[in-house]
Amino acid sequence: MYTAFIVDDEPRILTGMQTIINWVSFGFVIVGEASNGLEAQERIAELKPDLVITDIKMPLMDGLELVRVLNKQYPDIQLLILSGYNDFSYAKEALRYGVNDYLLKPVDPIELGQTLELIYNRLWHATQLRLKEMEQLQSLRDIFLGKVARGEIIQNLIDTASTYDIGLQGDQFCLLIVSVDRFGEFLISLPGEEIRLKRFAVRNVMTEIVSHSGYVFEISDQLFGILLTDPVQTVGDRLSAMAEHIVDCTERYVKESVTIGVGSIVSQPLEIKHSYNQALKAMEQKFFFVMKHVFIYKPEVFKGGLPDILWDDDALLLAIREGSPERIAKEIGQLIASLKLHYMTLAKLKYGVITTIIHLAKLTEEYHGDWQTFYTGKSSEAEHIIGHGDIQLLEQFLMQISLEIFGYVESTKNRKSDSRIDEIIEHIEQNYMRELNLKELSKLFYINKVYLGQLFKKKTGEYFNDYINKVRVKHAYRLLEQTSLSNSEIAERVGYKYADHFYRWFKQTYDMNPGELRKRNDSDKE
Repeated sequence: MYTAFIVDDEPRILTGMQTIINWVSFGFVIVGEASNGLEAQERIAELKPDLVITDIKMPLMDGLELVRVLNKQYPDIQLLILSGYNDFSYAKEALRYGVNDYLLKPVDPIELGQTLELIYNRLWHATQLRLKEMEQLQSLRDIFLGKVARGEIIQNLIDTASTYDIGLQGDQFCLLIVSVDRFGEFLISLPGEEIRLKRFAVRNVMTEIVSHSGYVFEISDQLFGILLTDPVQTVGDRLSAMAEHIVDCTERYVKESVTIGVGSIVSQPLEIKHSYNQALKAMEQKFFFVMKHVFIYKPEVFKGGLPDILWDDDALLLAIREGSPERIAKEIGQLIASLKLHYMTLAKLKYGVITTIIHLAKLTEEYHGDWQTFYTGKSSEAEHIIGHGDIQLLEQFLMQISLEIFGYVESTKNRKSDSRIDEIIEHIEQNYMRELNLKELSKLFYINKVYLGQLFKKKTGEYFNDYINKVRVKHAYRLLEQTSLSNSEIAERVGYKYADHFYRWFKQTYDMNPGELRKRNDSDKE
């Protein structure tokens, strides 16, 4: 909805203009009025309307002088002149000052409506152009900041940043990485437009919070980066408080949770990559503390500060990557045997086993497996086994979970991503009438559901839910043309439980509803 402001020295004209037509139906709402040009100037500066409609002959400042001033100060405002003087010289001068249209009093409601339609279209077109330019600039900024974070830009870094209106002249920088926790669920359950709105809302919250101290940029569909450049905001507890504030506001306003990894403060733009890598490492602590949402990089944790235990699972992990079940059994046997040769407290043993579970979960993630599904319940099971001191049961437990991961890794190596997506697309074509979702397809094709959603988007260019709906309405279109089935019967036949969902997707895809398609086909046959 665009805003309009009316200027006229006749009270009856001011009143009449507001009632002569239904302004809302033409996409406008009147936000103010004035009786002369001077008064209008003050109100327009405050309200900044999209359209100003003004009389010519007025006291103190006439309409021509007003439009001359407005055209200079606010070149984007649309200007419409109303006058009872049918004099071409007025129209000619008004056009010279940037007036878009010129109408004579008394105003004809039909003519005014037609003029407003033209003005609305101009405003809409200008709005779309601005949005497109902003999106393009944001995309370029995101790419640039991503390269800065990864250390891919070295030459003329500060000067290049300034071309994107990014200031890197300070002496303190810090990189934060923000992960949308439920993004995997979005891919499974939400259509593409809702996913985009969720991501847009999360980004807006972060941008609002750091607008005076840094820049938000997109790393991937799930991850955002925040580059902080204000020294005041990157000191000690304030940095932690900012991260917690982002978590709280995202939960409050978007109803979504995020996890944040915070790198250390660096003093040079070229060192931002170190803060970025540290933020990535800090994020890994989510494996240890599922309920926490802010993880700040601490050098002592990642540089030998953790307990020194006699438990080394490197050989086991290598066996899972490159070996065989026999080799895996051998490495687990050696781990268990080491427990008989060296004294180890139960607390240290528990730490070692849970560390191995985490390493296996990360290995699953490396091959695009669902680490959360694997990890859930494993640590409590290990604690139960260790608490009862059953070393044979511990060996069986380690063997079971290692073979589980080994089987997944082997199957992933032997199947190419593109071929799997082609198989899934073929499966959809054959089974579109059944209930289909990423969760079930991930089980059927042995691939992590989140990764499947990402692969599907990359391969088809569409989110899964958008794609399945297009397939269904495509087949519905064929049935509407070739059969006399009712709309509700067709909706059910192509896989919709609810007819209104069918109508909405059909209308969105073909810009007509099923009934309109049938009427068109019937008229073509006559």
